[in-house]
This record gives sequence, C-alpha cells and structure tokens, in this order.
Amino acid sequence: MPGETYIVDQSGKRDRKMTKADRNLETGFDFEPRSYEITQEKINIYSRYVFHGKDTKNIHTDDETARRAGLPRAVAQGRYPIGYLSEVLLDFFGRGWVQGGKLEVSLIKGIYPGDTITIKGKIRDKVHEGNTIRIVLDVWIENQMKEKTTVGTASGLVDDGGERTPEG
Repeated sequence: MPGETYIVDQSGKRDRKMTKADRNLETGFDFEPRSYEITQEKINIYSRYVFHGKDTKNIHTDDETARRAGLPRAVAQGRYPIGYLSEVLLDFFGRGWVQGGKLEVSLIKGIYPGDTITIKGKIRDKVHEGNTIRIVLDVWIENQMKEKTTVGTASGLVDDGGERTPEG
C-alpha cells in the first residue's frame, strides 16, 4: 500500500493525508490537489528576494507599471507558483524528487493577487530506469475559475521493489 504524508495548509494545520509516490500506483492516478492563495504581499516578498532585498516597482509589484506593459494589473512572477508546484512534487516523490526529479512547464495564463491556485497531477506513465521506476506526471495549475494557468510534465523516481529490467 502506498505511503502517506499529511498535507499542511497555509496556516500550518494538518489538513489531510497525501499519497506518496509508489511503484504500485497505477497510470491515471490523480494525486491529491493542493490550493494556495496568491496575495500581493507574497508577490512583493518574492520580488524582494529576486531583487536582493530591494523594493522595486515592476509588473509584479505595481499595478500602474503592469498596465503600462499591457497587463490588467500586477501579475505574479512565473517562478513563484512553480515553487508551490515543486513543493507538492517534493511531498509526493520525497527523496525521488530530490535525486531525480524533472519538471517542464509552460505558463499559459497570468496569475494575479487574489487568485487561489490549485496544483493538480495525474500519472501518465511509469518507466524502468535501472533499479528505479520513473513516474511521469501530467501536472497543471488551475485558478479559482478552473482555468489552467500552467501546464507541463513532471517526473520523479521510486524504488522498483526488486523488479529488474533485462539490462538491470
């Protein structure tokens, strides 16, 4: 039976268990979605990190600058919600994410302050790699209107439980 870890909500409270990646999970399995609230304050903090602690007016921190660039208002940095996606993948794969995780995504719609994003994923394939199995996921981020904002593929490693390919 696959292992479980608890999902912790943004306040630090244990919410529910999250299934851990395991060789026995079947293709088509959806991991438990996890939601995050995007706030201007969090976007500003992320921008300070990117700009070495400095507050700057840019398309992420200032509505007027964003409008001059053709956006409706300040928009979250693309890498900011990808951090949440990576956090969920770390919880799902554990050590297999750190040791062999891969992520490729496309940003297809802006994420704005006030949005609630939900990280989702489904097992697409399982591929033997030596004495491990690479679980390949279709991953995406949706906003509160169920619109996809980010789409892509992620994968991580799990122990094959002693199964060996002809080469291994």
